[in-house]
Amino acid sequence: MAIRGTRAKADITQRILETFEGSFAYEKEIRIPYIEDGVEGQIKLVLTASKNMVENADAAPTKSKTESNELNFSDSKEKLPQEPSEEEKERLKFLLNKLGFSEE
Repeated sequence: MAIRGTRAKADITQRILETFEGSFAYEKEIRIPYIEDGVEGQIKLVLTASKNMVENADAAPTKSKTESNELNFSDSKEKLPQEPSEEEKERLKFLLNKLGFSEE
């Protein structure tokens, strides 16, 4: 018996690796390199098949299960935000302050 989502995870992993230049698989992770403010970093992804299905009320209507199981990542690079939003920046400042890493 195959582990749940094995083929889907392999397909998604391959598409991520093709989409993000310099990305690579490391153990059970996908690593995506980036440079932010002149500093190198990596985004680490781990894919896990969900045990319980949930609906995303905010998502656009999707095709039924019988119509298609194909994924489309063709425009994923353009949809990624390039900078954190003001709300994200404020949340980070709040968190750093709470952890004792304030700028003051």
